[in-house]
Amino acid sequence: MNSRYLLDALLEAESDHGRLFHEALQVATIPIRNTDSPLLTTVYNEISPLVKEFESKPIAALPFREWDLYRSKGTRIEFEALYFDRRRRLAALVVAALKDGVEPYLPALEDTIWAICDEYTWCLPAHLMNHDAAVEGEEYKHIDLFASETAHALSETCHLFQAQLNGLVVRRVQREIMARVLEPYVTLKRAYWWETCDINWSAVCAGNIGMTAIYLIQDSKTLMPVIARVLASMDCFLEGFSEEGACLEGLGYWYYGFGYYVYFSELLKQRTGGKVDILQSSAKARRVAQFPQTCFLQGNHIANFSDCSRNNGIQIGIFSRLCEQFAEIRIPTLDNQPVTIDHCGRFASAVRNVVWLNEALLREREEMPLQTDFLPEAQWMVSRAKVGNKLVSFAAKGGHNDEPHNHNDIGHFLWIVDGVRWLEDLGAGLYTKQYFGEERYSILCNSSAGHSVPIINGKHQEAGFQHRAQVLAAECTDASDKFKLELSQAYDVPLLEKLERNFEFDKLQGKLTILDSFEFRESGASVTERFVTQHKPVIVQEGEIRLELGLGKQQQLIRYDAKVLKASIQSVEHQNHEGGTELVYLIDLSAAEVGEQVSIGVTLELA
Repeated sequence: MNSRYLLDALLEAESDHGRLFHEALQVATIPIRNTDSPLLTTVYNEISPLVKEFESKPIAALPFREWDLYRSKGTRIEFEALYFDRRRRLAALVVAALKDGVEPYLPALEDTIWAICDEYTWCLPAHLMNHDAAVEGEEYKHIDLFASETAHALSETCHLFQAQLNGLVVRRVQREIMARVLEPYVTLKRAYWWETCDINWSAVCAGNIGMTAIYLIQDSKTLMPVIARVLASMDCFLEGFSEEGACLEGLGYWYYGFGYYVYFSELLKQRTGGKVDILQSSAKARRVAQFPQTCFLQGNHIANFSDCSRNNGIQIGIFSRLCEQFAEIRIPTLDNQPVTIDHCGRFASAVRNVVWLNEALLREREEMPLQTDFLPEAQWMVSRAKVGNKLVSFAAKGGHNDEPHNHNDIGHFLWIVDGVRWLEDLGAGLYTKQYFGEERYSILCNSSAGHSVPIINGKHQEAGFQHRAQVLAAECTDASDKFKLELSQAYDVPLLEKLERNFEFDKLQGKLTILDSFEFRESGASVTERFVTQHKPVIVQEGEIRLELGLGKQQQLIRYDAKVLKASIQSVEHQNHEGGTELVYLIDLSAAEVGEQVSIGVTLELA
């Protein structure tokens, strides 16, 4: 964008600075004490007990021992639980103030703000120690995801309730933000690593800094170079999406990164009197806005490739705004809303769930058509079909093994019937130092050992961009969907010449057939077809495995050629993203001493 155009737009709207985020200011001035909106009622029903919980316990300290655990043991959850508790407290109090007025919550809100201003640094230990050795001695100036989020949350809170908050609190917030975030950002003589990356960090950090600067810097000539720098990071962020708008980090990181792209875009649009609108002016951003429509398989079940949760819902704030902006946006269901205040206490989405909500429009856009989506650059196929009275969904991917938040999962797939995830993607595990270090692929959910892909000569897939798939065919009709991939480059197996995986989804019978064709330089290799499920598998007879959802409940069938394959089942434990332990079943169908060429077919059938 031309700097002169940006400056002129800022100058023309400078006098409107006090009315920024006017939709929130209106609610802050006239609270929504009573509502007939079911969605808003759900938000308030979540917030009320949360506020009562925080009222009954003091603000937790952030002891050095917990801070140092990441360095000494590689664990993050202990310190982060205390750190995020403060952010959850802030977000809950602000949402409650939007409902009831700020006066009942003013003492707790001021104490929370003051405690956050007291913190040694707003950056998480994991980010501080991993990304910037140069900050030693000036840790409070380091900017990561959460330092930038904290700056935005505090600046926006003060903007909304400046007239009611104690002036000393407001002035301290402004001083801390300038010292910790805005001045380091402006005066640093080198770029932060995240400014030019193409993952969620660029949008989250830059977007928060941009919004914070808009709130704290009224002078347009001082603000303009900050905004220009933020816009450059936003361009880098968009480059991380495929041309069809796919987020390879998964839907959770779409919400996170693209969410801040939208939040910043909307505030900048107001600050420039509508003249700068990076959401509407970018054709790619429009495609990115539609990505969730590809992810949702049925209900709140999603194609959760990479570090992504298996289930997600519609964040009502951002989707209200996107539906207002784009006529083509559709949503699957409003029955499964994610929590307004997540475990990290993310402020921007929580506030916008209240002030941006357009329930009538969301209801109008609810329910997506049953269709197949093929994303050629991302190499995803996502298919949904009605088979009799059953809803059947299938998703598979190619891609490469150096994607953002990568899992070694080339050729992996999911199979869901009537809301039951029969063949699974485990999603994200517990984030630790090891999870993002050299030991990443020793962890089940990141290794191809934890995905439904072949094991060849006892070897799993390798990490790296060179280990990638090639799409050989993608055909979609009313009767069937076919997706064919070449996968041999995913493995470091010198004897392997060719590995073609062919998916055929029969949408009339609800049957999914996986046919793998191998070519080796010589005979004698071993091949194991692995399938991952969280439902108990039972070998009914040779050639047939039944997956069971509780005694006497749903079941599905896996059929295979018992003359070629021998079945075995092992149960293992998976540590999920929340730190809990889940039981996972690994079904192995193994063929030993195969010839130079062999084709192995496995069929998933509705029972």
